[in-house]
Amino acid sequence: MRRVPTRQLRTGDRIGRDILSGFDELPLLRAGIRVSDSYRRSLLRANITSVWVDDGLSEGIEPLDVLGEDTRRRATAAIHKAFRDVSRSLVGGTLAVETVHEMADVVDLICADVAANVHSALALNDLAAADGYTMRHSLAVTALGLSIGLRVMQRQGWIDHQGNRRFDDIDQRLSTLGVGLLLHDIGKLAVPSEILKKSGPLTEEEWLAMRAHPTLGAEILQHADGISPISRAIVRSHHERWDGAGYPEGKAGRAIHQFARIASVADVFDALTSDRSYRRALLPHEGYEFIVNRAGRDFDPEVVEVFAASVAPHPPGTGVVLSDGRCGIVKEVRQGAVTRPVVRLVLESSGKPVAGKELDLALAPGITIVSTAFDPFAFPHEETLAAFACGAADSGPFSLSMS
Repeated sequence: MRRVPTRQLRTGDRIGRDILSGFDELPLLRAGIRVSDSYRRSLLRANITSVWVDDGLSEGIEPLDVLGEDTRRRATAAIHKAFRDVSRSLVGGTLAVETVHEMADVVDLICADVAANVHSALALNDLAAADGYTMRHSLAVTALGLSIGLRVMQRQGWIDHQGNRRFDDIDQRLSTLGVGLLLHDIGKLAVPSEILKKSGPLTEEEWLAMRAHPTLGAEILQHADGISPISRAIVRSHHERWDGAGYPEGKAGRAIHQFARIASVADVFDALTSDRSYRRALLPHEGYEFIVNRAGRDFDPEVVEVFAASVAPHPPGTGVVLSDGRCGIVKEVRQGAVTRPVVRLVLESSGKPVAGKELDLALAPGITIVSTAFDPFAFPHEETLAAFACGAADSGPFSLSMS
């Protein structure tokens, strides 16, 4: 399978995975359905910006799943319920004890999925749902933040109130981190929707209202039974920056809680790689480069080190152009070598179709990915697929090339 922007879907493309719609049980479209013009328009109206397509060129390529489907559904429903609880009574509103317990249970599910994939590279491009940016964003930030947080704590420990690095009780710390991540943007419920959805630049007054959401979120949770002070610190401080240029308090460096520093990286990466009312999403590798380049300025260098080794800048299914002119589709990304994936070759530099060859960039240090501006279907469709199918049949399993 390969990930395709919804706007680039072709009539007749076959959906590779169920397209889910938030906390609803039924998918918008089932795997195996062929795309029509009306389906494409419906997906765009539902804010589904990309989908998995199953075709001959990407046969056998599987996405990196951070969360299982059941976990994703339950987490989305829990976030929706928490936001609903608060929005019903913003004046003095807080979370019901039952909702807090449900969120803790969901965090445990997410932690289990994250732990099961701790040795895999991370890709967050399959968590999109048609239930609004804030709730989708909360889930994606939680999945990424817990994945990074687990790796940070395993490698560097967690920092207690005395500044000591500890490696015990990581499971409980992850649970606390997860609740804070799920609720990190709950303060946006107190920000007028016309500000949140504004497509142009914010006025000074609107910007002040937007910058208030971390403080408002922490206040909403102040009287919620079962919410840890550390979870509230994540909500309050996820917009602080390593160099002190963030908000609401202008904290810097280690004065910012370690878990808020983890949340900051996850929050910014997902925000950059998501479509917003005022701009299109950056590609994953562009968001990746932004985070890496801002280590020591906006972000904790220790957290960025883990992020850079774990998050796939070119997730499986991405079309890529190589420095030697060949083109292909990313097949596999491995943790620790996320910038050197295995690429299924599709075209020679001359434009001639290739079949049955894969290139492991970890074994080809002289070759790099220079662009993601490769669309296999920008070339003659039938010719490329026919050559690919013929080559695969002739050569059997794909052969691995090292050059």
